[in-house]
Amino acid sequence: RGPWAQGRGFSAAPPAKRDEEAVATEAAPPAKREEEAVATGGTTQPAVQPGDAVGAPLRDEVAEPIEQILMRSHRTEVIARVGPRAERYLPTEDPNAFLLPDSRLDPGERTWQKVFVALPWMVFACMLSVPLLLVRTNLPFLQKRAEEDRRAAEAREAALASSSRVPEFEVLSFWQVPDVLERPFPTLLCLFDPETFASALVLPLLRDLEAALRAAGVRVAVAALDLTASPAPPEGFAWQYPRATSPHLQLIVPRAKDGEAGVVDYEGRISAVAFAQAADQLAGERSPEVPLEDLRRMEGRLQELREALFDLAFLEDAPAQRSWRGAAKARAEAEAARAQALRAVDISAGLEVALASCKEQLAKLQARAR
Repeated sequence: RGPWAQGRGFSAAPPAKRDEEAVATEAAPPAKREEEAVATGGTTQPAVQPGDAVGAPLRDEVAEPIEQILMRSHRTEVIARVGPRAERYLPTEDPNAFLLPDSRLDPGERTWQKVFVALPWMVFACMLSVPLLLVRTNLPFLQKRAEEDRRAAEAREAALASSSRVPEFEVLSFWQVPDVLERPFPTLLCLFDPETFASALVLPLLRDLEAALRAAGVRVAVAALDLTASPAPPEGFAWQYPRATSPHLQLIVPRAKDGEAGVVDYEGRISAVAFAQAADQLAGERSPEVPLEDLRRMEGRLQELREALFDLAFLEDAPAQRSWRGAAKARAEAEAARAQALRAVDISAGLEVALASCKEQLAKLQARAR
C-alpha cells in the first residue's frame, strides 16, 4: 500500500493528519514542494487535485467568512445550551428574508404574519382608489349642478342688470367703495388727489366719458374716489395707492369669483380712446361702442387742457428785482399765487369747463406778472 499511496500523494497517516499535511503542502512555496517531492521519491503533483472530493469541503471552509463561522458556532452553542426552542428568538439564517420562517412560528402566528404584511398594502390601495372612484361617479352630477348654478346666476344677473339703472358719475369717499363693489354691472373707478397734475386731467375726462357711455348705451358705471376725503383710507390702502402718484384707475368686475367682485388695476395710457376700450371690454362683446367722433373731440380737449395746465404750473412770472432778497420774495409770492391758481381750476365738470377755468386762471396769473 505504501508505493501506491505515495504515487497518489497520500501518506499512511490518519485522515486528520493527512488534511494538515495537505494544507501545509499547498501553503509551501513551489521550490520547497519540489524538494520535498524529490526527497520522498515522488513528483510535484499536489496533495489534493482540484477535482477531488476531499479538497472541496476544505476550500469551502477556507473561503467562508469568519463572521459566518462565528455566527454558526454561536447558534449551535445556544441551541445546545437552551434547546431547540431558542432558535425561535435567534436571527434568521438568511438576512434578506422578508418574513420569518414558518418553522419558528405557531400556526396562528403564521396567519397573522401574512395578514399584517398584506393589510397595509390593501389600505393603501383603498385610499388611492376610493377618491378616484368618488370623483368618477359624482363628476357628472357635480358638472350638471355647476352648470345649473351658472345659468341661474346669469339669469339673476341679467334680470337685475336690466331692472337697475346705471348711476351717474359721482365722487365717493373710501367708506362708499363697498357699495360700488356690490353693483351688478362693471365700474371704472378712479382714485385721485385733486392736488396732483394728472388728476386734474383725468377727472374731467372721466366725466365726459361717462356721459358718452351713457349716451351710447354702454352699461358701465364710472366713479371717482377722493383720497383726501374724510374718513381717510387705512394706512395699508394708502401705502398701496399713494396720493402722490395718483390717479389710479381700477376696473371692477361684478361677481368675478364665488359671488365676489374682482378688481383689476388699469395699466394703460391716459386717453379717451384707451378708457373707452377698457369700458367696452368690461361691458362685453355685444355692448355698443362710443362714436369715434366723440372720442376724438375729447382727445383734442384733453390735449388743450394738458397744455394749459402745464403753462399754469410752470410759467415764470416773477419780474426781475435789483436785490437778491427782493427776487427771492417775489419768487415765493409767485409760487404761492401759482399754487392757488392750480387749486382754483374747476375740475368738478367736464373738459370744457376745466379748460375754460384753467385759461381764466392763466390770464389772471399773466396779468399779475405784468
